[in-house]
Amino acid sequence: MRTLTAGSRGLGLRPEFVDTLLESPAVQGLDFLEVAPENWMQIGGRKRDQLDRIADRYPLIAHGLSLSIADTEPLNTAFVRDVARFLDDYGIALYSDHLSAARDGTGYLYDLLPVPRRAENLPYLAGRIAQVQDITGRQLVLENVSAYHRYPGEMPEGAFFAELALRSGCGILLDINNAYVNARNHGTDASAFLRAPPSDAIVYYHIAGHLELADGFLLDTHGTPVADAVLDLARETLALHGPRPLLLERDNHMPPLDVLLADLNAIATAIDEGRHVLA
Repeated sequence: MRTLTAGSRGLGLRPEFVDTLLESPAVQGLDFLEVAPENWMQIGGRKRDQLDRIADRYPLIAHGLSLSIADTEPLNTAFVRDVARFLDDYGIALYSDHLSAARDGTGYLYDLLPVPRRAENLPYLAGRIAQVQDITGRQLVLENVSAYHRYPGEMPEGAFFAELALRSGCGILLDINNAYVNARNHGTDASAFLRAPPSDAIVYYHIAGHLELADGFLLDTHGTPVADAVLDLARETLALHGPRPLLLERDNHMPPLDVLLADLNAIATAIDEGRHVLA
């Protein structure tokens, strides 16, 4: 299994630039690729061959969409075993998903619903995390999601994540844009969220763009450049927790690969330079 360094910079693997990645032995400035297991683990033929060739050139990490760790249905252990085989096949050490629910009794919802952040839910979540970690043989890394709904009686998000990491041994994928979006939409303190989790639980960072609606509400779209305010929050994050592998998310209005890489490297440089001023 190939490991990443704290300064590694990556992108999500998207169909728009698969052919470009295969045209040369390796693209300068791209240290790793993030793949969604659900999009690859049951396929063969040309697509599987492309992934095999890409995996020979770049370290891969896995970021899932369907674990649904926080739903009330029995954990889909068959799915988790499929993920584990995929991770083993490609020597992927890092497996992340979202701290959310994505199913109900009717099946998958194709959305990421927020978790009621109440203390009584922590043992339930920790037990399900333990199941996933036992099956995969890896630490499960969980991402903070953009939440457009809140429940009464919740713990602060940062405190909830910190306690969950302590109880379960899970890692944290800190999505800086999601932290900013939630703080703006719900009138909370993004800095307080950042300060709560222990640094040693944070495995890597996501950064992305969002859309601001006419009424000031923010949507996490992954389809626009990263906002200056999110870059400022990223500098604060690195001043608090230090560098980690950084992934630029882009899923909509996809620019060419060279433009994405230029954005990624400019973002990483700007964050690194700015965090020394804050530290």
